[in-house]
Amino acid sequence: MDDILDKGRNISYIEMGCDNIGLSCTTGKIKIWFGKQAAVQDVKKVLQCFSRVDSSFVHETEIICDYDQIPLYENNDYTLISYGRAEGGYKVIFNIQFSKQHALNYFIESIINDLKEGEVNKTIHWNGSMAMIMLIFNELRSMEGWNITKKEYREEE
Repeated sequence: MDDILDKGRNISYIEMGCDNIGLSCTTGKIKIWFGKQAAVQDVKKVLQCFSRVDSSFVHETEIICDYDQIPLYENNDYTLISYGRAEGGYKVIFNIQFSKQHALNYFIESIINDLKEGEVNKTIHWNGSMAMIMLIFNELRSMEGWNITKKEYREEE
């Protein structure tokens, strides 16, 4: 699989995944799709893989909740960014730092709960590289059916 990075060609985008999980990766962003049938252990493996490859991974999430629920998230190591009154309670923005194991576990549990209702999409911004994307691929390729599904190359100038 080391030939995925063709010599002399700059890849700008890689998609990888299996039946119930898909990753769309660039050096600035990773979009994650978890299908409704995604296994709990696979959700954990993907998100824990990110924290191993790059401990600076951070996901920004927006939650509508009652004011008195905000400390519940803070107690689970979510970092409060902002909040304000909104319809249905307070609109609260938190950062989830993947380097904080407690926050990562709470985030994983929230995804597993959301999967009971349907598929889940998340976007994570990062400062990665193609080498780091390949580390993610190499860590996850032990999952059944995990493959590179698409590559896009930068236009040659």
